[in-house]
Amino acid sequence: MSPAPSSLDSARAVDPSRYGAPGSTPRTALRPASREEVAEALRAATRDGLRVIPFGGPPDPSLAADLPPYDLALDLSALDRVVEYEPEDLTLTAECGVTLETLRATLAARGQELPLESPGGGRTTLGGTLAANASGPRRLRLGAPRDRILGARFVLGDGTEARTGGKVVKNVAGYALHRMLCGSRGGLAILIEASLKLSPRPERRAALVYSATADQLGDRARWAEFPRLEPAVLTVLGGEAARLPLPGLKDARFAVALGFEDDAAWVEKLVARATGRLGAPAAECGGAEAESLWQTLADRGEPAVPRLTFASAHNTPAALAPVLDSAAGKGFVFHAPAGRLHLFLAGGEAQATVERLATHGFTLVAARGAGDLAPVLPPQQAVLALRARIRAELDPGRRFALGERWERGGP
Repeated sequence: MSPAPSSLDSARAVDPSRYGAPGSTPRTALRPASREEVAEALRAATRDGLRVIPFGGPPDPSLAADLPPYDLALDLSALDRVVEYEPEDLTLTAECGVTLETLRATLAARGQELPLESPGGGRTTLGGTLAANASGPRRLRLGAPRDRILGARFVLGDGTEARTGGKVVKNVAGYALHRMLCGSRGGLAILIEASLKLSPRPERRAALVYSATADQLGDRARWAEFPRLEPAVLTVLGGEAARLPLPGLKDARFAVALGFEDDAAWVEKLVARATGRLGAPAAECGGAEAESLWQTLADRGEPAVPRLTFASAHNTPAALAPVLDSAAGKGFVFHAPAGRLHLFLAGGEAQATVERLATHGFTLVAARGAGDLAPVLPPQQAVLALRARIRAELDPGRRFALGERWERGGP
């Protein structure tokens, strides 16, 4: 029984050892050059009973070690064209193997941006960003991938090609399956092409970075005004993550990055109000340097250690006061406006940490490299049943190896 279609074997085969961990690699790996070839590969996988995981390129070894057993790696990095770009409409359609770095360069030339800072230094692909519903410190202000996607082409587990949504903001055709695929992590279908809404680049960016103490972070009055200022960025970093390559922060235990984006006059006023409340920052930058800092803050949320991700309704640094001891481990990154906490573990403490943070309003939404975790909240049976129905419709043959994690509500 052939593990993959012979017509693709010779032309598109790549080294399968690059897509797994030592001692656990797929049987074969392919790098299709078109959506038709992706569909062909999945039809063959269905025929041969192969389990499939899509990639935007060879994964980091630390990520590969956390993958379930599977047979076929599909590398989508060759699908990297910008299909259609309409600057006047602030929309773009691109294949999902294109990197965020490439899109940034394309859009910057027209004074526009796709405001998503997916971890990976811009080398992350569009498809990987959408599949993870990944975004960085500006998530609340400018939206996550499922807020930006207008439509998509995708391929189901049996090789069926499908499309939902459209290419313009006012298009409401069909069910919004493309939004549901954001966050499915390649467990329901393979995203091939996506249409997205863009944003104008702001007239001015300003970043203020502070070294902080535990008492300053826990001072509710100190931070009470900031939700009203609507900062684009208000990120707290602790432990190893706090050691940013900026003056006065190399030995910091905690750091706070505060950022504003808007017209120049309004940013000036916001900076004045922030410094009036917090004092002079340890470091200050703007423009491209601030944009680079936003990406750094996103990257600090993705280290090669076990990680837990929590959601919270609390939206200021003061929310961390009761959990700073729990966050000691290897550090943390807290994007306060969005209530998103990435917590890094030293090992063997995941379950106790989840239970402790739950008592302070932090709900576990994802885990990596932390083993099996017992749920803290009562299972949402209706939600889990709905996930099972959705997966049965989109991937009845259970072709996608990451589908089980999505179905049971895992990362």
